[in-house]
Amino acid sequence: MAKVVQITAENFETEVIQASETRAVAVLFSSAEYPDCAPYSQLLGSLSTSMDFTLGVVSCDDRENMRLIQAFRVQSVPEVHVVSKGEIGDVIQGVLPEADLKKRLEKFFVSDEARMMMEIEEAIAQKNFDEALPTLDEALKKAPDDKKLQLLWAKASIGLGDTEKAKELLKKFTEADDQYREAKSLLELLDFHAEAAKKDVQGKEAVVYQQACILAADERFEESLQAFLNLYVEAPEWNDGAAKKAMLTLFGVLGPKHELTWKYRAKLNTMMFI
Repeated sequence: MAKVVQITAENFETEVIQASETRAVAVLFSSAEYPDCAPYSQLLGSLSTSMDFTLGVVSCDDRENMRLIQAFRVQSVPEVHVVSKGEIGDVIQGVLPEADLKKRLEKFFVSDEARMMMEIEEAIAQKNFDEALPTLDEALKKAPDDKKLQLLWAKASIGLGDTEKAKELLKKFTEADDQYREAKSLLELLDFHAEAAKKDVQGKEAVVYQQACILAADERFEESLQAFLNLYVEAPEWNDGAAKKAMLTLFGVLGPKHELTWKYRAKLNTMMFI
């Protein structure tokens, strides 16, 4: 549980060393004589709440804390030492911008934002799309330009069958975005989702093709590729070579270096030139 504790030689063993065995403790060395210390202490106190950790504050103005100051080899203030399982995990010297400070602390503690992101990703992984989408809507109100959130929103929307809105959003990703490759893959998979959602499919080949599309939409790529390959072998010209085109699309989704791309491209080439 988040808390701020004044650390002294008397409570150091309990509040820092013992406590750090189960959860890391951030120890701030501070002094009232230095103007940067007070606002930095407030920032760390706020982060201790949002990231749920214990902040131990050691006053360098108190002579009785000299042993602690020497033991930690404090060079200047403010200075933060993260103690994990009784050992120093990181030393943060001087005043860092909030974003940089959070990044350093997130190696040991989880922020509200990171915790929310993990919950969303877990919900999507478990296919609980209706659970993930409201949380994503709330998160995007606060950070509408966050590309990672946008990508997760597209995934949840696709999972709920709203492919048009997902397509509209995915088309806005550019090569400059870190998520571009994944967004492009999702966009390519949307055709499989559309085919998988069709009702009353007629004809043997059309039924086999739809079943392969369902597998692709479910990201069961090897099963899907094998199904498309089987269809190509049985009916290579069906629907203007749809089975072959679907395999080529999946190769693009997986990327040229993926083992399934290598494996099934070789199989397809073999069948094409028999």
